[in-house]
This record gives sequence, C-alpha cells and structure tokens, in this order.
Amino acid sequence: MKSSRVSDRLEELRRSRFVGRDREQTLFQSALDEAQLPWHLLYIYGSGGVGKTTLLREFAYICEQAKTPVVYLDTRNVEPSPDSFFSALQMVIGLEHQNQLWEWFASQPGHCVLLIDTYETLTPLEDWLREFFLPQLPENALVVLAGRQPPSSAWRADPGWQALMRLISLDNLNPEESRTYLTKRQIPVEQHSSVLNFTRGHPLAMSLVADVFAQHGNIHFRPEAAPDVVKTLLEQFVQEVPSPLHRAALEVCALVRLTTEALLCETLAIPDAYELFNWLRGLSFIESRLQGIFPHDLAREAISADLRWRNPERYAELFGRARGYYCKRILQTQGLELERALFDYVFKSPQVRQFFISSWD
Repeated sequence: MKSSRVSDRLEELRRSRFVGRDREQTLFQSALDEAQLPWHLLYIYGSGGVGKTTLLREFAYICEQAKTPVVYLDTRNVEPSPDSFFSALQMVIGLEHQNQLWEWFASQPGHCVLLIDTYETLTPLEDWLREFFLPQLPENALVVLAGRQPPSSAWRADPGWQALMRLISLDNLNPEESRTYLTKRQIPVEQHSSVLNFTRGHPLAMSLVADVFAQHGNIHFRPEAAPDVVKTLLEQFVQEVPSPLHRAALEVCALVRLTTEALLCETLAIPDAYELFNWLRGLSFIESRLQGIFPHDLAREAISADLRWRNPERYAELFGRARGYYCKRILQTQGLELERALFDYVFKSPQVRQFFISSWD
C-alpha cells in the first residue's frame, strides 16, 4: 500500500476547514465545463488575509478532480522581469527550456489552468504580461491572477480583455459562513459574537483568533488581550509605512468615520495633506465614497486596537483633535452637512449616537 505524504495530510486539513466561496467556485467550474473557454482570465483581488491563496488551492483541487492540468505559481519571490518569470514557470512545470512552455500548454488535450498568486509583486511586469505573455497562450489556457489591487485602467480600457476577463472582488465571509468556520474550529458558540464583532468575517483574523482559543482554552476574547493577533493582521494590511507622519495619517483614518484632506490637516497640524491622502487612498484596504475615504472594518479595528495597546496617550490625543475638528464643523454648517458632522462626532460613541438617532426618529 502506498504511504501518504505530509503534503496529503496538509491538503486534507486545509480542505476540511474551507468554508464558503460558492459563487467563485461556480464561476470557475462553469468555465471549465465549456468545450471552448468563454473567457481566458479570472482576476481576483482583495485585501491581505482575505483568502485569495485558499481560494486558489480550492481551484487547484477542482482541476485535479476534473483531470484538468493545473500549474500554481506564487510570485512573491519572483523578480518582476520576463526572464525570472519564465524561469519560475519552467521550474514549477519541470521544463528545461523556455521555448518548451508554449509547447507544454498547447500539448494539453483539454483545458489547462495557470494560477498566479501574489500578483501585486508583478506590477512592473503588467504591460508585458497583458500585451505579450497572456496573448501568446493557446486558446485552451485559463489564467487566474490573484493580488491585492484591482486591475489597472489599462486592463479595463482594452476592448479585448473586457470580453475575455472576469473580475472577482474577494470580501469577508458572510455571518453564516463565519459561524460555520468558527464551529469547525471548535470555538464555543457563546464566543461567536465577540469574535465576529472583531473579525467581521475576515478569514485570517478568524483563523488567528481560533489559534488563541486552541492555545488558551475557553477564554473571553478581546482584541487588546491578543496583541500578537493584531500585529499579524497589521502586517497583512500594511506592508510598509513610509514615515511616522504616514503612520499617524493611517491612525487618524482608523479613528474617524470618513477621512478628508481637511481633517488630516487639522488633526496632524500640517498645511497640506494631499500626498498623505493619496497614499491612504492607494492602500488595498481603503475604500472611497463621495464624502471621503475609510478603511476596511477589520483594518480599522486592528489599527485602533494596536494604537490603544501601544500608545493610549497618542490614541486619546488624535481622538481629541478629530473631535475638535468636528465641533468646528457643527458650529459652521447646517442642513445635511450639519447632520454628517454630528454623525462624525459621535462615531466612536455608540451611546451618544443612539441618543441622536432616537431623537431624530
């Protein structure tokens, strides 16, 4: 009898904890089921730790079950140059020469799939991939790119790729899926609400919290009591902060409901916040709306919890400056702007917020 490998056991354990992503799996499976691929590129994007790699592993499993050749390439350690990319791909497939790549793809009797993970590291190579590498692949090839950032305007502006590409914005698991995951990880049911209030269904966050329970037994979870969990999450969301001022801007963004350039100038006591605001807006976990920008819920919780734990005096200072800014707006505005200023002012005070809501009702 053939003995199983450690990798087999790892894969079995990973799959046993896989939850949700039904829509994404159905989309991927539907493409493989067609005699001719309806599209050739699946572009998946989402914040760090949201489950992109896990989903790619599930895609690989779907391919294996369907006897579809699949190649998985994680580009985090690949230099963003054509030669390095080709070399990495050759090594994964097991080919000796670069010109064998095209032959390998074309020689597959049916569809074949190329999964490229950590795609954000290949940003300098994007034009080459879009205009040379991908178009050279045979029609039986389906490529899946998974990275933190949405596709650039060059992808969206190309009529050809508009027709041959599908987009998936990967978000947190919904409440039902999240509770299923926590149950699988043997988290006590009475703790589910406190865990979900912090993690908001973020897969990595739930996994880290589940590890805390596994190590310490039946505890009452609080973010401030798990600084290692928060640190790991911050590393996933924020890979690099250029300066202390940028870090302060990020902390302000986590403390307020919506961030604007004017608010940054006031809270950080600087005359111009254009560069800081644009840096914030470019982060993968920052979202935009008409009135300003705001962080992903979990990123907000993690940054706030880290600041409260690391420097409570700084937390109080920034919070007070933001409150001062909103007080000025309340005195200087009226109508809809006044209503927004009031909501901004009470954003971190649930009891006061409930008072205002009750009064307006």
